[in-house]
Amino acid sequence: MSWNAERATQELLQVLPALNRVIAGEVRAVAGDETTMAQFRVLAWCADGPQTLSTLARWRRVSLQAMSSLVQGLVERGWIARTPDPSDRRQQLLALTAAGEAHYRAAQARILARLRPLLAALAPAELAAVEQALAALGRVFTQADDGAAPPAPALAEGRAR
Repeated sequence: MSWNAERATQELLQVLPALNRVIAGEVRAVAGDETTMAQFRVLAWCADGPQTLSTLARWRRVSLQAMSSLVQGLVERGWIARTPDPSDRRQQLLALTAAGEAHYRAAQARILARLRPLLAALAPAELAAVEQALAALGRVFTQADDGAAPPAPALAEGRAR
């Protein structure tokens, strides 16, 4: 079978679950088996600054009730704090606590440490191909996302997300 959009789609669907398992394993290793990828994403989005529940629900494409439940678990762990939104009394802002920031940074560091040697094992030409492919995939997936969600939390060192 020649390389085309159909084959690329099939291969992408084969690789992404493995990548997600590696990332999820590192997230859980930092705080235990109860930490989910959805919780990690919320922490990543809040690392950029306080967010409202409705914004987070829209980004995750879930109901307010579902997001409220997810956030409540993060509040109970002491990773997220709720504060009144000064611009809208009906809203609360959700922000990382110091413990939430530390947890997020520790998980991000573990993920980077796990992925870095895997990518370092690629030949220079393969690494260049990954760079080109990621740029292209980022472009088409961002366009297809219809603006509902911000870019995925980055795993690059020194970046907030």
